[in-house]
Amino acid sequence: MSSPSRSPSSPPDSPSEPDAGGSSPPGSIAQSAFERITAFETVLIAGGVVLFLAMLYLMQVPTREEGFLSPPLVGLAGALLLWPLRHQKAARSLMLSGGVLLLLWTMTKLSRILVPFAGVYLLAYLINPVVRGLKARFRTPRWVSSLFITGLVVGTFALLVLILAPSVADQLEVLSDRLVKGVGELRSWLASSAILDTLATTGLIDKQEALQQIQALVQRQARRLPEAVEGVASSLGSVLGVLTLVALVPVLLFYTLRDYPDIQESLTELFPTAGGRRDYLVQAGGIVGQYLRGQLMISSIAAFNVSLLLFLFDVPFWLLIGLLGGLLNFIPQLGAIITMIVGGFVAFVLGGWVKAAVVVAVLVGQSFLEQSVLTPNILSYQVGLHPLLVLFSLLTFGFFLGIFGLLIAVPLTAILVTAYRAYREELTFELAEYGGESAPNGNATAP
Repeated sequence: MSSPSRSPSSPPDSPSEPDAGGSSPPGSIAQSAFERITAFETVLIAGGVVLFLAMLYLMQVPTREEGFLSPPLVGLAGALLLWPLRHQKAARSLMLSGGVLLLLWTMTKLSRILVPFAGVYLLAYLINPVVRGLKARFRTPRWVSSLFITGLVVGTFALLVLILAPSVADQLEVLSDRLVKGVGELRSWLASSAILDTLATTGLIDKQEALQQIQALVQRQARRLPEAVEGVASSLGSVLGVLTLVALVPVLLFYTLRDYPDIQESLTELFPTAGGRRDYLVQAGGIVGQYLRGQLMISSIAAFNVSLLLFLFDVPFWLLIGLLGGLLNFIPQLGAIITMIVGGFVAFVLGGWVKAAVVVAVLVGQSFLEQSVLTPNILSYQVGLHPLLVLFSLLTFGFFLGIFGLLIAVPLTAILVTAYRAYREELTFELAEYGGESAPNGNATAP
């Protein structure tokens, strides 16, 4: 007797009894295929996780020079392994995290090569408004204004190096010699001072041991100055350093200025969007650019004022203190305090109380000039960060990145705050639209 035919209205994947020949039903075949695909994908993801961990291990523990495996090769193998699953969120997340870590590792390894490019791009970012203004005012091609500004910047930098470098090197060498010679005088002064005697009577310290430790510390720190001077001189005097300074940097600056709009657009496209737009990058770029240009101008004025006044008052090492004050001026709040401590200590040790008082008075006057005149007029576009947030960012970035972190703390915090504000505004806007559509007459209702 023939088996009953399936009704046309019955679903094709409905379970049915096996026929007389023992063939499996279509539902069982589909289920077994689904299980096989899931197991295959699980193996691929597990292999990707293993390669991800192996890449992290190779990043942390470098292999020998004759070894074959390296983080880029392991990362490439992991990407090829997970590529068939690129449409799944787990695989995409693993590939994205591995790619970000591999990019950061590569940038760390190529830091010596990337530093000139990053410095040139930062310089082009700061002087790009001048190039744009010259192009608009004199109706010249962009390459002409870029060439003119490149020659002007390189000539000014070379002139400053020729004028200031010998004086700075001489003062550093004299300072190191005087510190080494002054170690014995410092030890005698501490031995005759009543401070260590008072602490020794309380049992907190041993006077002779404290004197020996202080002497060893001063000698160790004093030896670093001539070593640093010799290292800088040798690096600048090498053939590679001269070629880099004379040939590479001007060429990079010219091409970066000439093609700056295209480079900026390409870099902007690398950042994520907020609601399909990148307006937050324009706002953050405007804030950071105005801040850096203003701080550079204020720091230059501060270095000139402090150096000139200390020179007029015959303070020892006036140029070093002035340059230190101008450089640390990039660190809000803390820069002036550090300059006062270092400059006052050097003036006190090598010049006495009067010179130290002059240094402190000059730095206090310069700080008052900045807060009352320079900052309100030059930094017309405020960063918009609370002082507590500025101090927190300085301490945080300084803890992780040292002096470099202190220099980039404020502009980088401004970028992060601006990006967060753009994300928050976009999220609020989307939630408002969702609430308006879900309620009658356009009124949002609570869920």
